Amino acid sequence: MPDFYETLINELSTDPLGRGYASMTDEEVAASLKERNRRVPTQRFISMRAIAAVLDDLVFHYQQ
Repeated sequence: MPDFYETLINELSTDPLGRGYASMTDEEVAASLKERNRRVPTQRFISMRAIAAVLDDLVFHYQQ
């Protein structure tokens, strides 16, 4: 459970989405935190060919 509190404290102190927590009431902060306003990472499978193409592009640009 400590990770939850660390995450919450970080969210409220850094306000990464610029929600304006500092000027909100407790009720407004709670409502804001309940909103679905973040994207959830999803796992995608990428072919080795696609990875190789990206790496080739990086190497090409790095060598120039």
